[in-house]
Parts: sequence; structure tokens; C-alpha cells
Amino acid sequence: MTNVLVPLTPASGREVGNALGVVADDWHAAEVWLQAIANRPRRNSPLTVAAYRQHLAKLRWYCENVSMNLPSKWTVQDVDAFYRFLKELPEHALCERDYAGRYAELGEAGYTPFRCVPSASSRSDIQKCVHALFRAWREVGYIQANPMGFHGAGTERKINANRAVSLDLFDLVLETMEEQPKDTFEARQRHVRDRFLLIALRELGLRSSELVKASMGAFRRLSDPKSGRTYWIMHVTVETAKGGLERKIPVTRQVFEALVAYREAFGLSALPQPSDSTALLLSPRTQRSATTARGIPLKSVSTRRDFGKWRAITSRHGLYYVVKQRLGAAAAFLESIGDHDRKAQLEQASPHWLRHTFAKAALMQGEDMRSVAAWLGHRDIGTTMIYTEQEALDLIRQTEQVRPDVLAFEAQWSPPR
Repeated sequence: MTNVLVPLTPASGREVGNALGVVADDWHAAEVWLQAIANRPRRNSPLTVAAYRQHLAKLRWYCENVSMNLPSKWTVQDVDAFYRFLKELPEHALCERDYAGRYAELGEAGYTPFRCVPSASSRSDIQKCVHALFRAWREVGYIQANPMGFHGAGTERKINANRAVSLDLFDLVLETMEEQPKDTFEARQRHVRDRFLLIALRELGLRSSELVKASMGAFRRLSDPKSGRTYWIMHVTVETAKGGLERKIPVTRQVFEALVAYREAFGLSALPQPSDSTALLLSPRTQRSATTARGIPLKSVSTRRDFGKWRAITSRHGLYYVVKQRLGAAAAFLESIGDHDRKAQLEQASPHWLRHTFAKAALMQGEDMRSVAAWLGHRDIGTTMIYTEQEALDLIRQTEQVRPDVLAFEAQWSPPR
């Protein structure tokens, strides 16, 4: 799907007798809808549009390669078929990767917008996007009825607080990384970058999107006039935060030490500056079309390295692949020593599990609920409370006051023989 609307004339487009005017096809009609969303006076519109664009790319690939039917012609049965496709994604629908693990890009052989089988929550997000598209099309008269009217907009995402990596298991992941060979320049760069990435997810409670969209300049100094100390914080901006909820979070010593080592490995100064627009997550590979400030092409890889012309990881998929590789290496070690339970836990884990790990650890260590909510970027403190099982604890304490000793607790419980 193109990112820019192509000016059309009645001769090149088609009159549909609706508020959209002249559009070339369904995908142009979808682009009109996306641009309308982008023009809304909402702070989260850029992220919303980016997410919707990814979802619609999946819809388009399905229509052009599987159903061979435009969405404006869909019936309820077509919707059912699309749902089944997402749930049982066939092997040929997955994007191909080369020997180095790089996914094929748009326009290359083997490209598809699917890098993995969508999870239940991802399927729900896709369904909500398509439902919103159909609803908007119906409102402007582009289609006569919404074929997803019977299906609804999909279920809401729910936090599963149990999807977290225990602290000792996280330490094992870092220890496994230390044991892996780092005998090349690129391997050493990947090591320090991945170590920083994992620690930042665990220690700062960031979402994947907030990490991949950040720049080095997100790390900046903040002086406390009361103590006289100057601290490092990370600025999660309106443009990078989910829901546009800007926040500035303290940076732990472990995160900052990992950041300094990572920057130095890529030839950057040890300390970041607020004006540094370099992408936060860099690749050891360099930009092929890199030039100097005077526009002189940098042809050799070594020269591009000298000028710091690194490629960047700019998608959640790229971050997901890096994290899963590191978790997978630790899982393989656990399998080798027969620790199958913890191996299974690591195989299920994802970058978002590390956000849950941060939340649970912070609350268990006595951090204030509202502080953790602000750190995570939760608008509703009730979302943060999910990590504490506070509702059940309140019921337990109330019951103990009214009816002491009526509840079963572990110290007094002996199973019957």
C-alpha cells in the first residue's frame, strides 16, 4: 500500500456516488480513510495510522493472494474465511528470511507482511482495524452494509500478569549471552546492543514500540535542586508513547552502563546528547547508500563504519526477532541440563514479558502503585493493579476481619493422606 495519495481524475478513477468522491479502488479508499485518521486532532494519530497501515497490508495480501476478492465485495462468509486464515496461517503466508535471518522487504521475492502466526491479541487488533474500515466505508456510502456487523470489532487485549520472566531466569539469559562467542567485530557489537536492549526492556518497563521509535537523544540529564544531584532520565515522547502519554522515567545504573558500552562499540561518544537524533537501536550493518555531509558516496563497508552510517532497527518485528534469539539460546542451555519447565517458559516469552517482569518486580519491591503506573504509562491505575492481585488481597483482608480463620492458608494446610 502506498503512503501517499495519487491525484486522480474521473477518467482514471471511478465514481462511486459517495462522500469519498473519485477513488481508484478499495486500497485507495482505505488510504483516504487513513489520511482522515491522521488529520484528526489526536496526539496518538501517527502511531494509530502506522499500526492500521500494517494491519491493512495483511488484509491486502490476503485479498490478492488467497481470497482473490476485494473487501468491498465481502460477505459474512468472506469475513469467516479471513478469520480462519489468520488463526491457521499457512506456511506460504510467512515472510521468507535469508541465511542471516533478515526478512524479505516489500518488493523483494518472498515478501509477505506476516512474520509470524498472529497471536490471539494480534488477530483481535487486525479485526478491529478492518471492522473500523468497513464501518467508515458504510458511513460515507462506499459500501451498503458492513460484512463484519455480526462479528463485532474483536475482543479487547487483556493483561496476563503471569506472562513474566522471573528475575533469576532473566539473569540466566544475560549469563548465556556472556558465554556465547564474540570473536568478530560484528558479534561484539550485537552482544552489547542486545544486552542493552534486554536490560532496558527489563529495567525501564518500556513497550517494544517505545524502544524502536526512540533516538539516542531520548536519554538526557535532569538535575534535582533539592539534592543537588543530576540524574539520567529517558524521555518517552508524545510521538513514541502509546496513546500519546508522554513521560520521563529515571534510568537505572545498570541500563546506563549498558548504554555507554553499546554506544562506544558503535563508535559513538560515551554520553548521549539531547540533540542526538541517531536511532536508539542500531544494526552492525551499514547503510548502502550512505554519503558524507558533502554528499560524497561512501562505497566501502569500513568507510561507512568510520562515518557511523549504521542501519537501524525500526520495527517491533526486528526487536522481537533479536529478543527471541537471545531467549532461545538460554532455552537451549536449559534443555541441555534437563530443566524443561524453565526452558518452556523462555520459549513462550517475548519482549512484552519483560515489561510485565518490570511491573511485578517493582511492586513486589515496595514501589508505590501510582509511581509504577506513571512509569509504565498507564492512564488507569486499575491496569497496574492487575500485577498485584490487589482485588483478591482486599477480599482476603476484609474476610479475615469479619470471619477470622475461615480462610485456608498454606502454613495450616496439610493435604489428606
